[in-house]
Amino acid sequence: MKKVKSVAFNVSDPIEYALYNYALGHSYFSTYVKRLIQRDMEHGQGVNLEKYMKGFEEYNKPAEANNSDEDKK
Repeated sequence: MKKVKSVAFNVSDPIEYALYNYALGHSYFSTYVKRLIQRDMEHGQGVNLEKYMKGFEEYNKPAEANNSDEDKK
């Protein structure tokens, strides 16, 4: 299951325009943004991602159950 978050750039603002143009240079924008978030989380140090993964299995159980139901059809 994927979740989508949009990023809006106000190209009327010179700084956001520069950010937008810089971001266009990355072929895989989504991966680029995720790596920036990862670096931000780590603050240049290792981070225990398990802290942020709590509840992952429970969150995805309904999706897995729905997928297995569809497989039976």
